[in-house]
Amino acid sequence: MPASRTAVYILDDDPAIRQALARLMRSAGLVVRVFESVAEMLEKPQFDDRVCIIADIRLPGISGLELPTLLAQQGRTRPVILITAYDNDQNRKAAHSAGAAAFFRKPVDGDALLDAITWAMETDDDQRTQTAQAHSDPSHSDPSDKGELP
Repeated sequence: MPASRTAVYILDDDPAIRQALARLMRSAGLVVRVFESVAEMLEKPQFDDRVCIIADIRLPGISGLELPTLLAQQGRTRPVILITAYDNDQNRKAAHSAGAAAFFRKPVDGDALLDAITWAMETDDDQRTQTAQAHSDPSHSDPSDKGELP
C-alpha cells in the first residue's frame, strides 16, 4: 500500500500569505488545509495521517511558538515549521526552543520551504517507525506484562 499523501496545514492570519503558500504547496502535489489561527486548526477533530504544519509565529490567540508544545500535550505531535516577518535572534532562539522543525523569514523561499517539508516529514516518519518498532519489539517488553514477575 502506498504511503498516504502529505498534507500541509498553513496557519497565518494574513489571507494573502495563506493563499500564496497554499498555491505553492498544491503546485508541489501536496494536500493543503488553511487556518487563520491555532484555535481554528485545533477544532479539527482528527489530523490527516501525514501532516506538516507551517505556522506564523504571531497569530491571534495562541502563537505559533506555543504550537509544538500544545500538540505534544494533546498527543497530536507533528512537525511544525515556523515563519515570521520579524526575524531576529530572539525569535530564532524561541523557535528552536519550541521544537520547530525549521524557521523561515518572510518572504519565504519556496524551494527551501518545500525542501524543509520533505526533510521534516522524513524525520517524522523515521521517528514514528522507531516508536512503533519499540512498542512491538518483545525484547523491550516489561516482564510484568506477561505475568513473569521476578
